[in-house]
Amino acid sequence: MERRVIVLAITLLVCMAFTTKSDWVDYSSGIRCCTDIAVEECEPGNPESNAACKDVCHYGGCGKGGQCEHRPLTFGHVCHCNC
Repeated sequence: MERRVIVLAITLLVCMAFTTKSDWVDYSSGIRCCTDIAVEECEPGNPESNAACKDVCHYGGCGKGGQCEHRPLTFGHVCHCNC
């Protein structure tokens, strides 16, 4: 009985390890400051979107970060890396 419980627990842990979602972001390099990146999901009023935009700009090469902006005449929603 005890062996059966251990096997069941191990099986459950393995299943949980493969079913949990983990996000891995591979930032592109060479993003220059003052760049606009067209991203439809980049909402200016959304803190998570702005944090993601800031990270993309920062880790992509523009150490000044960035924020989501709405540009209706050009791209629509963009991630703007600060100048």
